[in-house]
Amino acid sequence: MISVLIPTYNYNVYPLVREMHKQLDKAGIDFEISVCDDASTQKFESEEFLYKLSSVTYTKNTQNSGRIATRYRLAGNARYEYLLFMDADVFPADRFFVSKLIKNIETNQADVFFGGIKVPANLPDTNKSLRWKYGKFRENKPLSERLKNPYKSLLSGAFVIKKDVFLDDAKDLLPLKRYGLDPFFSYKLKLNNRNIYHYNNPVTHLGLETNSEFLNKTSEALKTYKFLIDNHLISKDYIKITALASKISQFFPRFLSRSIYKISKPLLEKNLLSNNPSLKLFDIYKLLYFSQLN
Repeated sequence: MISVLIPTYNYNVYPLVREMHKQLDKAGIDFEISVCDDASTQKFESEEFLYKLSSVTYTKNTQNSGRIATRYRLAGNARYEYLLFMDADVFPADRFFVSKLIKNIETNQADVFFGGIKVPANLPDTNKSLRWKYGKFRENKPLSERLKNPYKSLLSGAFVIKKDVFLDDAKDLLPLKRYGLDPFFSYKLKLNNRNIYHYNNPVTHLGLETNSEFLNKTSEALKTYKFLIDNHLISKDYIKITALASKISQFFPRFLSRSIYKISKPLLEKNLLSNNPSLKLFDIYKLLYFSQLN
């Protein structure tokens, strides 16, 4: 019935696989769990236990292919119609995750199912405060809010999608090899009129980046957004930050935005890299960074 597909890189994926295997086995359905290590540079002792679990396959890429290419390869080899993609650093929020997932698949006609994502209730490390705050106040949206923007509210950390839909809609992402392509994927789903069903069944995002790592990834994502817009792959109004930057550019030329960014960058980064970063300043940082890109 369902193929659970987990790409991993330098992360101990065994606890997630063990929990998912236990819940799937209890549900009494046909399933497989396919894990692909994307040429990790770290080795975890527990990975040997993956070979001992029934209906679990564990493969390794000989060279780093990236998350999208690894997912696409896993999808192409999957046995079942429904694919549950999970990042290696998420974990079911409760022991009923699979049973709720199966119930919603069986009772609702949809191409994509998304149950939500959240961060740990308590900040795990002050050095990860920016990523934790962003997850808590921006990504952990209530169902009522997700339903207002079903495509933009889709996060790829854990979601179910029909195999043929994924293989068709994700193929255009493969040549790009960039970070921050989630909006492009959801945009493709929207263009193709795919039906997304939102419900309450979150996973917890455990592998939070440090403040500096998250800031660097944000910068890379903003470069990707500009690439997508410049190459007419996505509408500039689809992403909130790019839509706002487009409006501001009518009044502020890029050289002025660049000057403002250069002056304010040290002060903004001082706050964003602190133990108590401001999400409002984070929004300003993203807006200025995007506005000054060539």
